[in-house]
Amino acid sequence: MLKKQFLKKRTLQIAAPVVAVSFFAATHMTVAHADTMSTYTVQAGDTLWKISQAYHISLASLEAANPQVTPRDMLIGTVLNLPVSSRTSSSIVANTNQINSSSSPTANADYSEATYNSNLYWLAHLISAEAQGTPLNAQIAVGDVVWNRMQNPDYPNTAYGVIFQKTNGYAQFTCTTNGFIYQTPVASAWTAAEDVLDNHENLVPNAYVFYNPSKTASNSWVWDQPTIEQIGPFIFAQ
Repeated sequence: MLKKQFLKKRTLQIAAPVVAVSFFAATHMTVAHADTMSTYTVQAGDTLWKISQAYHISLASLEAANPQVTPRDMLIGTVLNLPVSSRTSSSIVANTNQINSSSSPTANADYSEATYNSNLYWLAHLISAEAQGTPLNAQIAVGDVVWNRMQNPDYPNTAYGVIFQKTNGYAQFTCTTNGFIYQTPVASAWTAAEDVLDNHENLVPNAYVFYNPSKTASNSWVWDQPTIEQIGPFIFAQ
């Protein structure tokens, strides 16, 4: 459940979000061990999730093969180990070209690759911790709440900042206090996070709060917040 930071009473003009990572850069891969391991050089727009899907390997095995890599801080030029078989390696070149061709946001020097990867990493973890098992559109809407806060000058402008923000000593998301935020995200959470950051089809504009009415105390302050929409088990409110 989400705890709301009370905002100053003033009208906010929020600009339309623009993701600015180039997905057109060429990708480089060399085979290191034909039957056990290949290597892949990280390019603009890459995430461990995208790479694992392109090469049909699990995210867990990719992370295990690269213990030196911190996903949220993965930089262009990082060389990753790919745990693939000789059968898989025969199609690696074709898959390599697919990783960065799924979308092509407008380039913007102010939106760095490191920032994108960090936002994706923490947003996927938050969505998984708060909404796994719910319909995909509900998971996307949960991510949209974080995105809405990121665009509001009264909140931090990164996913990490929003998720771990405290107001008067209180955490904004319970998953940051019970440890669920650190669990490996389910696959749908990565999909939802990428949709939030890449597509910007906001399902719940102006929503800064979400809660599950079946799990929320009847005397909670969230019931007094203006409702925007209910998606899946969650009510999204201002």
